Amino acid sequence: MNETTRTAVENTTITAMESSEKLTAERSLEIISKAIEQGKRDVMRNAGTPMIMWGVLTCVTGGLVCTLWMLTANPVWNVLWFAMCALGWLAYAVMRRKERAGGNPDSYIWRLIRWVWLVFGMLAVAVAFFGMLSYDASVYASRLPITAAIMLLLMSASAVTAYVLKDKAYGVFIGGNIILVNFTLMYPGPYEALCLALSAITLLVIPGIMLNRQTRNKD
Repeated sequence: MNETTRTAVENTTITAMESSEKLTAERSLEIISKAIEQGKRDVMRNAGTPMIMWGVLTCVTGGLVCTLWMLTANPVWNVLWFAMCALGWLAYAVMRRKERAGGNPDSYIWRLIRWVWLVFGMLAVAVAFFGMLSYDASVYASRLPITAAIMLLLMSASAVTAYVLKDKAYGVFIGGNIILVNFTLMYPGPYEALCLALSAITLLVIPGIMLNRQTRNKD
């Protein structure tokens, strides 16, 4: 093989290798893009109904707490929030069991979103518990604004969900809740529970309905 032929063969080989590497990179990007899109669809398919369920429970409990608090002038009715949490976790456990029985695998994105909301739930319960302790003026210098803190946590969890779903409308709802947080700080009392109920409608119920509708349209 002369030098010219050898050079041509080497050039051909290099070109083929570069094309192969290019195709491999393009294929990898395609696989990653499909995985991300599939994860997003999994979140939309699995997150809508739990969000609606928790939102309705929060809305009903908030309305009930607000009404009873106003009628009796006693904030003790806030213990209903703990009862709501127990009922909600029980209902969610049943929903998760049905999902596993249906053989639906969890994507990484869906597991991430689920953990975000799990952390929110644990922090919300912790805030409520320590907030109640802070009412002891002999130990704590000031009271923790429980409702405002929980609403800020709810907004944070919703912001992560909105980012994953690339939902700008959801972001508008989140921003609007600043008004409700400010109201709870300005006018503490029975209407705090009502503000939390309104927050649940805008951050859980409405987005959950939107997710379910988008899922049905894509299916």
